[in-house]
Amino acid sequence: MTEPAIKICDLGKMYKLYQHPADKVLDAFGVSRWLFWRKAQHQEFWAIRSLNLEVKKGERLGIIGRNGAGKSTLLKIITGNVTPTEGTVEVQGKVQALMELGTGFHPEFTGRQNIRASLAYQGLSLPEIREKEDEIIDFSELEDFIDQPIKTYSAGMYARLGFSTATSVKPEILIIDEVLGAGDAYFAGKCVERMKKLTEQSGATVLFVSHDLGSVQALCDRIIWIQKGVIAGDGKPLNIIKQYSRTVRRDEEIRLRARDLKISKKQATMLDKQTNIYEKLLFRLISQGSKHPIRKHKIYSITLKDSQEIIGEIDIGSPMDNHPDQDHYLMTSAGFMDWGEAIKQKDKLRCYRFYGDFQGKYAHAPFQFSVPKSYLHNSNNFTLEIRADCQEEEITVQLFLPDQDTYHDLGFLQVNSAYSNLPIPTELLSLHNELDFLKESITKQKEDKSPSPLEQTIDEYGSKKEAEIIHVSLFDNSEKETKILYSLEPFQITVEYRTNIPIVNPTFVFCIYLASGLTASQWAISSKELGKEVIEGHGKILFWNSSLLLGAGSYVASVAMFKSTPRKGVEPEPYHVLDRCIHFQVVNRDYLETIDHGICRQPIHSKLEESIEVPS
Repeated sequence: MTEPAIKICDLGKMYKLYQHPADKVLDAFGVSRWLFWRKAQHQEFWAIRSLNLEVKKGERLGIIGRNGAGKSTLLKIITGNVTPTEGTVEVQGKVQALMELGTGFHPEFTGRQNIRASLAYQGLSLPEIREKEDEIIDFSELEDFIDQPIKTYSAGMYARLGFSTATSVKPEILIIDEVLGAGDAYFAGKCVERMKKLTEQSGATVLFVSHDLGSVQALCDRIIWIQKGVIAGDGKPLNIIKQYSRTVRRDEEIRLRARDLKISKKQATMLDKQTNIYEKLLFRLISQGSKHPIRKHKIYSITLKDSQEIIGEIDIGSPMDNHPDQDHYLMTSAGFMDWGEAIKQKDKLRCYRFYGDFQGKYAHAPFQFSVPKSYLHNSNNFTLEIRADCQEEEITVQLFLPDQDTYHDLGFLQVNSAYSNLPIPTELLSLHNELDFLKESITKQKEDKSPSPLEQTIDEYGSKKEAEIIHVSLFDNSEKETKILYSLEPFQITVEYRTNIPIVNPTFVFCIYLASGLTASQWAISSKELGKEVIEGHGKILFWNSSLLLGAGSYVASVAMFKSTPRKGVEPEPYHVLDRCIHFQVVNRDYLETIDHGICRQPIHSKLEESIEVPS
């Protein structure tokens, strides 16, 4: 059996987040233990926990995941730059790591001087350094800049020099973390080929972190997917990439739906800040009489869901369950809340926290979910599901109502059941009318004699007296409403309208724009062309095709009803226009597609003809 190059067992890294700098200093010098009248207040934050991994010698392991998932923390522990809080790490072999741009080289030294210093640090003799120096310069293709200070190098040039130097002395374990993303595609391809040769010729082990899934799949024979400090997937590259891509697309779908909330409410405002498209729902656990609980209750997970899907989940006790950068998290500030520390069960399969008397100032255990406002506007059977092991005590679950500045009881945690399902009344989730909110905000800004950012972002116009657009939907090949369409596959766009009087031959327009503002495609059709000169009441116009010819990318679209057909340079009088507020993405069905097909996927026919006669 091949001996593992890296073996990790039950690895965890916890950071203490202090409320006051003085607490950090006292704790660092061990003084706080003697100051019994002054308890240092800190919050525990687990970057990774309960992580198990074994990497064989000669294996090329890809590591993927979102920013902040814990990838770099894991690599820093493997390289010895960070000490783990718990668990063990065994590394067999010399590690060569290329982690961050700017590390390992002196900015005032030239490229050549930095090469020599790096190789000398690794123990090479002068003749060996001279031999390797030429090889490094040749591979990096930096001959014209090698005698310039590297502080003058671009990020791509730095990446070239760093990788070439790191791989010149064949390492036993090579770790590459993101830095190749600063280089160009040509050099990245050279790097992939060199890393393959390292494993094939010298049996080196490679750990490769990148957001370029194509490069990861091309190089690696195994991939792990890290999410919120734990391994969410481990296996063959294509299988793990598919799982990860599905999750990314789902999150992007929710973001785009939330961003286009105002379309369903007839408010075409391009607000892209999270505070404008998400509603923060604050819940809490509270004991009878708003006092500290008498007993300790194990809380394992909290899930918010509607009748169709899970909106969010907090896996309590797991890494990052209390980090405010997460969409859904616990508020665990020591000295203020009654959440206990994250605890790992003896079987190591599940973590939890106690809700108990931890002398929190506010005697409660709060947690927050960030929910797209579009979901709340169309809320249907929202339920809060709490998995817990509760003792004999009445524990109430409450939702904070900001308008009333009070908490509303949702129900009690079940004592004799592992799960407590608490329905959330729809009326509690209903939001203020968006238009009234915008008007109030604008009015208040005018009273303050300061410009309103909201006033500047309202991008709908037209009389709206005769007719108006009330909803815009995008559908993919499965006839599912979505914000993500597939290139070269069937699609449909539905524009719902309502007229207050009979309208004679209106023209419907759907215009798609690139991020630069240039028009990618525009479709215009009059009702007369569709066989109906006069329309009235409620109806819809459909745009569809068996193949979407747009290339992969992010787009924004406008939709309009005009009184006549638009002419070049002249916009006709509008009934209603929603200007550049329908956001969507186009992706390739093949997750690993590396060819840039451009904006337009023009169908073509190809033919190869060979000349029979050789020209003289």
